[in-house]
Amino acid sequence: MLTGCDPSPEEMSRKQFGPPTEVAAFKSVSECVAADDYTQAQCEDAQRTAANDDNRTAPRFADKDMCEAQFGNGSCQPRNDGGQSFFAPLLTGFLIGQIANGGGYRYGGLYRDRRDDRYYTGSGAWLYNGGYGGRGYRYQVGSQAINAPVTTSRIQTRSSVVSRGGFGGRSSSRGGWGG
Repeated sequence: MLTGCDPSPEEMSRKQFGPPTEVAAFKSVSECVAADDYTQAQCEDAQRTAANDDNRTAPRFADKDMCEAQFGNGSCQPRNDGGQSFFAPLLTGFLIGQIANGGGYRYGGLYRDRRDDRYYTGSGAWLYNGGYGGRGYRYQVGSQAINAPVTTSRIQTRSSVVSRGGFGGRSSSRGGWGG
């Protein structure tokens, strides 16, 4: 009965990451090139940037079970950054988003949540309205998730994930998107 009073996921995303902006999401360079909106070089650069930034921007979890509960069995691996050990999901795609005010493109990694089969950025912003504009790879995401850099340094613990309702839940923004 109370769920009807909760804000929709789109409303929560707008509140946390700002007004929506259009992005393109791909699983591979070949899928990106086939979309016919980006050059081979842009697609390769986007994938390379996402892979290079992955250790810095991937969601971090204190233990493997908690990470796999969200991203699926076998989809989380141990990592270390600056002496800090954690588990992070595997990179499952990349996005290309246009920076506001004609600032070029921003690239970043994507992580697929097994619970709702949605793509999330490292900052926890999720892509919604799949197929936006009649194209299957077009989505919307909060503009702050594209326009501002993010470095994910906070390791999610059971209590922090439960208190927010999961990764990308009702937590405050960590500053947007890296790329």
